[in-house]
Amino acid sequence: MTSVLAKLPPTIFPPLSSHEELIAALQDCTGEPRQTVMNKLLAEHECGGVHVKREAEEFGLTPYEWSDRLIEFYRTTKSFLYESAVWNRSPLKQTIRAWIGGFLQREKRLDARILLYGDGMGFDSTYCALLGGRVTYFEPSEECAAFARKVFEQNGVTVTHIPDLKGLKDGEFDVVVCLDVLEHVPSPPDMIQSFSRWLAPGGFLITHSPYFYLEPYHPTHLASNRRYAGDDAMFKTAGLYPYDGRLFWDPIVLKKGTGPDPGRRTGQIAIGKPLLQSGRYIWPVHSQAARIMSASDSRWARELRAMGAS
Repeated sequence: MTSVLAKLPPTIFPPLSSHEELIAALQDCTGEPRQTVMNKLLAEHECGGVHVKREAEEFGLTPYEWSDRLIEFYRTTKSFLYESAVWNRSPLKQTIRAWIGGFLQREKRLDARILLYGDGMGFDSTYCALLGGRVTYFEPSEECAAFARKVFEQNGVTVTHIPDLKGLKDGEFDVVVCLDVLEHVPSPPDMIQSFSRWLAPGGFLITHSPYFYLEPYHPTHLASNRRYAGDDAMFKTAGLYPYDGRLFWDPIVLKKGTGPDPGRRTGQIAIGKPLLQSGRYIWPVHSQAARIMSASDSRWARELRAMGAS
């Protein structure tokens, strides 16, 4: 595998980079009128998660708990389309995306076989494909997958979409990327075991999972997963060892092997580990900090108001 890019691609691209393109894409996906889409985007930029919170309350969802009702909510709501679009525009998400690009370039994995697990609207899959990766996109939601296919086409990238995991083989991928998914699932350790199986020896898992992030605007994050904040033991059990990452594990990189790699760069994540672990007990403080860090760039809201959103 070789590094071939002198300069990494931009972390924000169509339709994220244009209000008009994003509004049109969301109109096409949701069937909602232009003004409704504009108003919802503005509300989401002003208060991330506002539509998920409101619709979860209207749906009668018990927050932070796994249930059949939660599965039905995932199946029927359109609120995550707005939340995901705005989050993928945020400065923090762009920083995470750029860091991943830099990591893959440094490790000479730009053309790697990459599985994007639960990538929703396909933005991270698009970025990895723009890097030169051979990307497989897993997303069970056909609504999200339909949106993602248009994003791939719009950006001129080739991405393989799989609607289920039945055909995946052991050791099939060099890199698995799973961002903002594990905090939603009932058993993160089981999912991590699957990631390890799908990785080739020496492969990397890149993940970001704010387990402590429990507040009204994220009612689908599971309280039962709070105990995994700052936990690297479940990775080691799966043969995945800390290798690199940012201070608050946004993201953290694990390498598949029989033990810690001599070339690991774990200084930042080692400092962040006890800070994240404290989120198991003082999660309201951590949640507030996370909310501030993940806020939208205010220029998007200003531009939407100028376009007539309210």
